[in-house]
Amino acid sequence: MRNVPYETYQVDSEQLATAFVEVADAAVRGAAQALAALVGCCPSLLGVPTASVVLKPPTGRVDVAASDDRGMRLERASLSWGEGPGADCRASAQPIRGVPLAHPYARANWPSYTAMARSLGFAGVVAVPLRAADRAVGSLSLLSDRAGPPDALQLRLGQHLADATALGVLPRCPS
Repeated sequence: MRNVPYETYQVDSEQLATAFVEVADAAVRGAAQALAALVGCCPSLLGVPTASVVLKPPTGRVDVAASDDRGMRLERASLSWGEGPGADCRASAQPIRGVPLAHPYARANWPSYTAMARSLGFAGVVAVPLRAADRAVGSLSLLSDRAGPPDALQLRLGQHLADATALGVLPRCPS
């Protein structure tokens, strides 16, 4: 359903607790596992069709994960172009809140990203930084088939999950 406002978001406390435990447990096994756990829980917990994440520490390997193939293709392309909400979010360490991909801002600032995202069926995107020690070491993008902004609680939970993931993997990331 395009251009339909988001319904009021409600969170299941048990599902939320499980997501945090899964991310923490996966972080013990390594960054790739933590990122996979993060994007694995986002669609059902945050009510988005697709989530993708980039871990890009100041030095070291760039890791990418997504909840589905569309998200993975878009995130990898975005990295090669150096554009998109995730790139802006990582650079500023600030969230990119609910940008409709049909909006002139998206088309002007992320032309390649926006074109590909729309061709994949996405209408809106949110990006939150993976933050630890006051720096962004990555970004989590939440992609939607709706153009409207997410509920404030969804955005906060996405940010908390992203931060928990960053804190869990930061000791494994070279500084």
